Amino acid sequence: MRCIDATFSHLLFDHLASRGIAAEKLLGKIPKAGSRIAEDRWKGMLEKAAHAAQDSAFGLSVASQFSLRYLGAVGYLLLSSNNVMDALAKGQRYHVLISEMNPVKANIEENHLVLCWPLEHGWSGQLWDELGLGTTLKLIQAINQKPVFPSSVEFVGPPPSNRGIYEQFFGCEVSFNQAMPKLVFPVKNLFSPIPKTDPYLHDILDNQAKQQLRKLALEDEEIGNYRKQLLQIITRDQPSLEKLAAENGISARSMQRRLRAHRMSFQTLLDQTRHTLATNYLRESRLGLSDIAGMVGYTEQSSFSRAFVRWEGVSPGRYRRQNLEDDNEQTPKRKKIHNLYRHRSGSG
Repeated sequence: MRCIDATFSHLLFDHLASRGIAAEKLLGKIPKAGSRIAEDRWKGMLEKAAHAAQDSAFGLSVASQFSLRYLGAVGYLLLSSNNVMDALAKGQRYHVLISEMNPVKANIEENHLVLCWPLEHGWSGQLWDELGLGTTLKLIQAINQKPVFPSSVEFVGPPPSNRGIYEQFFGCEVSFNQAMPKLVFPVKNLFSPIPKTDPYLHDILDNQAKQQLRKLALEDEEIGNYRKQLLQIITRDQPSLEKLAAENGISARSMQRRLRAHRMSFQTLLDQTRHTLATNYLRESRLGLSDIAGMVGYTEQSSFSRAFVRWEGVSPGRYRRQNLEDDNEQTPKRKKIHNLYRHRSGSG
């Protein structure tokens, strides 16, 4: 399951607060800095917030308040780089510390820097593209410490009725219905030295980022194995901590300690696994809700429905209807692009 760093999510909470919207009442308690948020949960948070704000370009509105502090230690590492190009190289190296969603690719083409996000894990939707492209622009401007704007911007989604807002935000022409999100900048000034950089601080932050990267890789591998084991347990029996422990040949108490070392509880791991299974099953219209409840390990449909409302903020039936409506509203070109990249990546 792909995740983002919870520190980045604080940008959304702060933006809602600036609009007078009770963020924690709407989205739940603000995630602890340094923890991780599952991709599905993050997308759900964005959608709920956009609906509450009634903002047709909500991702750009959130991005307008971005600052480097929302990237945690990685943000300060980028700021201590030699120039924007150096910072972007480090951003590519450590991107998974911020987000495990589609990583950025950077190339120089005819005196232009091309930043694109190939849809390796499938398209994440218009809201995420708005936020991702918008915060990338604000990131480059913050690092460069001089005005800089792209020469062109591309979105995967269809043209909105308010495209003028997009062109005003990016200061250039914006295209839609494209193969992947893309930002193109003139290279001029992007190699200019960043004033007041501290090489000693940079080395400290770089070493910290390397350690976090190694830790995350180990954590993802171990938690991923536990998640796979839980999936197997769910398909044949009622899941429990004891059964997961037995799969690993250890006691329940030892299993708890292992999970706690990754800032994870058994219930959280079980919820995340069930949540992923449920959203996948609900996209299959031939499965009944009672069938899905049993397939994700609930003996009663009512218990499953309560849990799903806690995960997504809507009932399983409404979630299914919304997703079927979204699929039907996709333009032929968007659907072709989305299915192509889902096939290539094996994404659900």
